[in-house]
Amino acid sequence: MKRIALMTMLLLSAFKVSAEPMTTPTAVPKNLHVYDLQGNTYVDLKAHGCSNTRYYLSPTHPKYDAITSILLTAQTASKPVIIRYEGCNPQNQGNIIGVYLP
Repeated sequence: MKRIALMTMLLLSAFKVSAEPMTTPTAVPKNLHVYDLQGNTYVDLKAHGCSNTRYYLSPTHPKYDAITSILLTAQTASKPVIIRYEGCNPQNQGNIIGVYLP
């Protein structure tokens, strides 16, 4: 019984995917736009990792308003930010999970 439990645990852990969040180089955000009625939001920064210069912020992100506010303020004030993103969508846009000022 212990052997089956150990094998099951090893099998399940073999499929565990843990993508480490990445960060962009420091840059002033450009072209911040809310694209549609659902609130899909995009911003342009320096290309990094799997992402081209466009990064995506989902309207379902629990801190959507805070992230959008920081990006808008930084763009307006020409202040650089660093975006944390996790993975990329099929359009090679990094999925934003956070933002901070350097």
